[in-house]
Amino acid sequence: MSLSHKYNLGITGRIVEAFLTSKLPVIFIIASILAGVAALVLTPREEEPQIVVPVIDVMISFPGASAAEVESLVTINLERKLWEIDGVEYVYSASRPGAAVVTVRFFVGEDREKSILKTHSKIMSYVDQVPPGVTGWVVRPVEIDDVPVVTLALYSSLYSDYELRRVADEILHRLQSIPDTGGAYVVGGRKRQIRVVLSPEKMASRRVSALDVEKALKAANVNLRAGTMDQLNKVIVVDAGPFLSSAEDVMDVVLGAHEGRPVYLRDIATTIDGPEEVSSYTRLSFGPAASRDPETRDSGVALRGGAYNQVTIAVAKRKGTNAVKVAEGLISKIGDLKKSVIPSDMNVIVTRNYGKTADEKVSELVKHLGIAVVSIVALLTVMLGWRESMIVALA
Repeated sequence: MSLSHKYNLGITGRIVEAFLTSKLPVIFIIASILAGVAALVLTPREEEPQIVVPVIDVMISFPGASAAEVESLVTINLERKLWEIDGVEYVYSASRPGAAVVTVRFFVGEDREKSILKTHSKIMSYVDQVPPGVTGWVVRPVEIDDVPVVTLALYSSLYSDYELRRVADEILHRLQSIPDTGGAYVVGGRKRQIRVVLSPEKMASRRVSALDVEKALKAANVNLRAGTMDQLNKVIVVDAGPFLSSAEDVMDVVLGAHEGRPVYLRDIATTIDGPEEVSSYTRLSFGPAASRDPETRDSGVALRGGAYNQVTIAVAKRKGTNAVKVAEGLISKIGDLKKSVIPSDMNVIVTRNYGKTADEKVSELVKHLGIAVVSIVALLTVMLGWRESMIVALA
């Protein structure tokens, strides 16, 4: 006679009997342990917590206005409108000549998509009150995943910041092939720019104004489908373009006609194909601790006594992905690019690696968790016995 029939057990008793007389508890224990191990291995390791705090930047363009005019005509009024949105916790702003940035921050837990929609709707309802000089605005959400997980410093004592920037742009393009990478950008260095230096005397002799030059360059720097022509049962596609790609293309732009002859840009100006004008400087110097870092010590450059031209490559990750794997993939890719893209006399060091720090913090947490489990099991073994302590350990 079974235990349930002998004592006429209820539902609870039958459940207890099933677990006492079958192998289900062992299966459940093994499954729970495997699930815990899988969770520890597969859960993404991240530096920043995945909390929802909607933050939105509204960037306004107001050309020709001073900082005080931007503040009084645009910024203050926009702040008042944004304060009317439900769920807003803080509103910040910064005004400067010709532009302003207003940042609206919602309470923790507010829905991100709804917050963006409410912000955009409120701004659109303010259109009829916008001063005539405002040429436009951009609504840009800000997320915690926009923070770069890896930053790389590309530096050299032989190359200019313009040359470093050209190499960094190519590196950035290659790094975005790594899975789960998010936003990426380059900080520092001068971009390539074709500058047009006008000659007032030549312009006056050919009756060409600076406005004519601007209109001609905008009209020439396009690449679009102009239309089609039907001829002899054939359709001929006509494209306008391509874009201007060199100083020679810019020099060949036709500005108009004077005395029956075409006026080219080369007739009234000279062009310079090279770096843009300097607006900022980025330098890298090493302190006393650099000699103890294997990465900088083995770079082959002097670590003291000077600053190097430098640009920074910053790469973020996608939301919910493993920062450790993304960082490892980026650093591994840099090692491959040193053989093909990065010159041998350029140096690259990792200045931020959130994947490494996230892995160290999670590993430290698991270590202390293991110490806590062992300590509790040892205490229970002394106080209650080894059977009871093993039950607690498995739980």
